[in-house]
Amino acid sequence: MAERGDANATEANDVLEDILTSPPGSVKDLPVLLGALDDEDRQLRLVGTFGLCLLAASDPESIPSIVRRLADRFDGSSRAEAKLAYDYIASQFPERVDETHQERRDETTGGGPTGSGDGSTRHEDVGRVRPPGGMFGPRSVEPDRDVIDPTDPQRHPDADQPLEPEHNPEDVDEPRASTGVRSEQARERRQWNRLFGRLTTIVEQSRFDDLMVLSGRKHSRYAEIARVLAEDSGVERAMAIRLFHRPTGESDSFAPDLGEALDQWAEIGDHSGIVRLFHWGSQPRPWAGTDPSDATLADRSGPIEPAAALSLTIELADALEYAHQHGVVHGGIDPENVAFPTEAGATPQTASLDNPGLLGVYRWHVTPATLLDPRYAAPEYYDRRFGRIHHGTDIYQLGAVLYRFLTGRPPVSGEFEQIRQQVIDGEPPAPSRSVDVPGAIDDIVGKAMAKRSLVRYETINDFRRDVVAVHEELTHAE
Repeated sequence: MAERGDANATEANDVLEDILTSPPGSVKDLPVLLGALDDEDRQLRLVGTFGLCLLAASDPESIPSIVRRLADRFDGSSRAEAKLAYDYIASQFPERVDETHQERRDETTGGGPTGSGDGSTRHEDVGRVRPPGGMFGPRSVEPDRDVIDPTDPQRHPDADQPLEPEHNPEDVDEPRASTGVRSEQARERRQWNRLFGRLTTIVEQSRFDDLMVLSGRKHSRYAEIARVLAEDSGVERAMAIRLFHRPTGESDSFAPDLGEALDQWAEIGDHSGIVRLFHWGSQPRPWAGTDPSDATLADRSGPIEPAAALSLTIELADALEYAHQHGVVHGGIDPENVAFPTEAGATPQTASLDNPGLLGVYRWHVTPATLLDPRYAAPEYYDRRFGRIHHGTDIYQLGAVLYRFLTGRPPVSGEFEQIRQQVIDGEPPAPSRSVDVPGAIDDIVGKAMAKRSLVRYETINDFRRDVVAVHEELTHAE
């Protein structure tokens, strides 16, 4: 971080640098970091927050001192950064935190740190901003089960070379030597610091006034993702910052093509059935700020009740119609690109399409099998005899997703070559063979997933109309 010229800022930054480069930290650093929490400069307050979290992680013996001093600050005027630091430490070391509060209650009268007298061990305001995962360990998302190996040598004729995330020697896991946990913590700190640096560059070159990181990075097909609290024109909102992977040996056309796709995504992102894209840029590498997605269809197991499944399909069809009207073909509709605003265990009430149009850029640089579940891919992805990728491809793939909604299973299964043969030579699956649904749904899925695009629904609106008719029959029957 740049030196600010202010004595407090310089000292706090020096302490943070010491903790980052030579862990563990020392409790002697505590006054400086706590002092940073009181500064008027929010960036410096974040330095103090980050430093306290690092200090607790590298030196657990410092936790009681940190917790006591943070708890003493909790009143109506306490700053959010102090609560964020406390919240992280409490989530990572709950037993140490509770022990500290018990000691405080034993030493004083009048209850716990809230001063409420009810014996509670946490301040009532703590938890308003809670990281969904540890600072150095973001919550993992379980992948769709039984997905075939996307690096299978069978390649699409348009494919060039396999996708690899941007290579950085520092990203490679270090050998676990005798240092054990400490070596792992040092590696994770470097990764966190690198992510923090990239986000700082984004703030400098974007319309965002500030970004507060709420969770560490996770990897997705297209990007490295960090969940943040973004301040945009004075308004704070939860957001996902996506740092897009760059194909190995990318051509000069990749960056402008991706930029055009992101422009189109932003244009159609005002539809409720499409994940919103707020802003994007090209430095430090192509990135975008979008709505966060708490779960996807790939996270779910089991079928969805028919009326609810049809309702979700209607919503996605509405979104696709809007995209097609704006000249955008999604091209990659599968469970991982169907996002839900609720956790995977709950029955979803709404759904939205993620990453619209990106596969149309990436597939010229990488094999599509790395970015699209082959079990949901249309025949034209396997053989050029079936035509080009166009709006009819989206209709096929939404039909496959409808099958997944209803049955809880993909429409085809097996190894790559088995899947390819089923898609090219087999008949579309009938949901009624697995679940109790009207025969009209079999007809809808069969027409949407027809091998030849001329046999499929002519438009997504035609598909939607038939789905709506069956949905109305089901809901009226209830």
